[in-house]
Amino acid sequence: MFTRSSMSAALLISLLVPAAAWAQSSADRPSIVLFANGGGNSAVTDLNEAGTASLKTGWTAGGGIGWQINPYVALRGTFDFAQAKGEGSGNTFSGQRFNHYFYGGDVQLRYPTASGIAPYLLLGAGAVTIDNIDAAAFNRFTKFAGKGGIGVEYLLPRSNLGLFAQGATYIYKYDRNGFDKTQADVLWTAGLSYRLAY
Repeated sequence: MFTRSSMSAALLISLLVPAAAWAQSSADRPSIVLFANGGGNSAVTDLNEAGTASLKTGWTAGGGIGWQINPYVALRGTFDFAQAKGEGSGNTFSGQRFNHYFYGGDVQLRYPTASGIAPYLLLGAGAVTIDNIDAAAFNRFTKFAGKGGIGVEYLLPRSNLGLFAQGATYIYKYDRNGFDKTQADVLWTAGLSYRLAY
């Protein structure tokens, strides 16, 4: 005969198991994933060795589309726009606005949990286009960029919506307009994802 505690445990399990299974269901099937994000961007490195030219912390917005192959791996195409102002001493671009256009692809390696939370890693490559919109003499240019990052996503119960926060670093060679330095920019963002499950 069932005791009161064993009946309570059975009831609790019967409630939790379907909820945990459902939390994973939208990410278990192959699906198209749409996402959008916004936040800030920071240049990790200065534009010269003397440290007299750099970019201030600015803002960023972007998004993309991906193919979630299984709960652990997704292939994604991304685009991020970022804007920051120049700063420093003895240079002509202090206070001028710089637009950065980051585009490319990455592999998202996820670790989904029963709670709906999935930490992940990003590895990818693409290009960055840099444009000083306040100086006509600035030579707009595009360079190859490597990409790496980390993040965490939470899938909302009973929907295909997800919330995520991530930090992604783009590394590229800034070798124009009087500078020659490997540059690293960090985009720290939060956003929404939506899965179109089959």
